[in-house]
Amino acid sequence: MKRFLSSMMMAGLLAHSLASSAEAIEFHNDNVLGTSMQLRIDAERSEAAIAQQNVINEIKRLENVYSSYDPNSELMQIHSGKKKTLSTDLQKMVELCQHWQKQLPMAFSCRLGDVIAAWNKAEKEQARPDRKEIRALARKALYSEYDLTKDQVPQDFKWEFSAIAKGYIIDQALNIAKASAPSAKAIMLNIGGDIAQWQGGHDTPWKVSIANPNQMDDSQGSTLGKLTLANNAIAYSGHNARSRKIGRREYSHILQARDGWPRDFPHNAIVVAKDATTADANATALSTMAVSEAIDWVESQDSIEALLIDEQGRQYASTGWNHNGGPEAQEPLASIHFSLPKIRSGNYRKPYVALWIENSKRKVVKNLLLLGDSERWMSKNSLWWRRLGRKEPNLLDIMARPTRRAGQYSIEWQGLDDFGKPLSKGKYQLIIEAAREHGGHEKISIPFELGKPLKLTEKGQKEIQHIELTLRPTLVANAELASN
Repeated sequence: MKRFLSSMMMAGLLAHSLASSAEAIEFHNDNVLGTSMQLRIDAERSEAAIAQQNVINEIKRLENVYSSYDPNSELMQIHSGKKKTLSTDLQKMVELCQHWQKQLPMAFSCRLGDVIAAWNKAEKEQARPDRKEIRALARKALYSEYDLTKDQVPQDFKWEFSAIAKGYIIDQALNIAKASAPSAKAIMLNIGGDIAQWQGGHDTPWKVSIANPNQMDDSQGSTLGKLTLANNAIAYSGHNARSRKIGRREYSHILQARDGWPRDFPHNAIVVAKDATTADANATALSTMAVSEAIDWVESQDSIEALLIDEQGRQYASTGWNHNGGPEAQEPLASIHFSLPKIRSGNYRKPYVALWIENSKRKVVKNLLLLGDSERWMSKNSLWWRRLGRKEPNLLDIMARPTRRAGQYSIEWQGLDDFGKPLSKGKYQLIIEAAREHGGHEKISIPFELGKPLKLTEKGQKEIQHIELTLRPTLVANAELASN
């Protein structure tokens, strides 16, 4: 799981950009949870100074409880057997971990202490860990019937709270800041890029500028836009911040809860939620899940939005990221509706479907949807396979969703390419292709020009019943599947 004390964790990855304000007072501190801290308070100066000191004290206090690196922390005292009972702070953290493990049973865990220790030992000895042994440790922890009310100290695993601790500490410190500065109209707390913000009587919500997580230098010349935060939080979890190098290979420090091993095709996750604890826990979990699975989880939640970015820079956003949570939210440029027909056949198999947009040079600029993760059968969609699939077969592992039964489906698109960049005006094609085991193959294309409104329906012959494109004149970034 991500290391909340790492000095590299998110330093500068979510740069803060604020409008000038005569009332707002800023404090900067280094070596806070191993990184830097920015506190901004719109309050009386005397109260702001007291709040800043109280925030630092609270962070240090909680760090002394949850740290996996300080041998004198309460957690490490529990691990060493010197302490047998949990304090109120540690019990609260365990309860939060239990809650999120129940919500995300195969993606979130605070029980990987033994697994992380095995990885650290392997890195020190420069010997690749045995995958079966790592999996056994992870499964033992995952399926332990630990009950906080019966046995405070677990016997089957060791706690490790980096999946959620930084977010929780930010929330507690923000509460301390509010209590210490009664005149405050707005408070923002940024620790290493994870941010929580409270808006009281402040007229204009402050904005954050979201830096590109694939750009690790300090210049941050490439940003993903600005995001308005008002009484919510943003957290990042990424595989770029730190890795383990064993021999000639590098392994991500973020481990999957189900088997204690890093993902083969890792991606970064940026999450907006109602509080930093929720944002932190979900960012950690989403970075270990398949992209399609992660987006589906976010879509099922009322108060979470997310943006995932893979190693190549392709972006995958939840619907609300663009409508509500994301930078410069706008209405979608296009609505796409398609239907898969009912086919009566004794050996019927659900079709493999590819839906994409390509430019006038026949280059795939936006993958809207892939249904089915078998390379054998997706390759039967010969046009998409020739254009892109055979060159980047890992796309199936990253973004393919399960095949779907006959029915009608809808997608919205905001006019961005796979990398989150607005497409320029010009001529493009919307293409849908479907192939089915023991069945046929069909392709339908709709030419369109960005910047010009269009509503067009094309009917299929067998594997595709119809596809409809409604294009609005305004260029505005995401595609999301919704079953009708």
